Amino acid sequence: MASTPPLHTVVHLPVRLDIAGHVAEAGTIPLDTGKPTWPQIADALRDLADALLDTANSPPGEDDEQEVSRNGTS
Repeated sequence: MASTPPLHTVVHLPVRLDIAGHVAEAGTIPLDTGKPTWPQIADALRDLADALLDTANSPPGEDDEQEVSRNGTS
């Protein structure tokens, strides 16, 4: 009888940024259980860092003038 390869499962870990009590849901990190974990996490964090740099270096938009409180934008 032929053996079947183990099934790979993708687990999605939530990413939350908490800066001085202001929490933002940044998305998820998908992890393939059939691959080494740390290289996958490192790649996802590099992508997040690139996105944060792009946002920080982008020209100001109309949303940049909003004030933020602990309950959300005001």
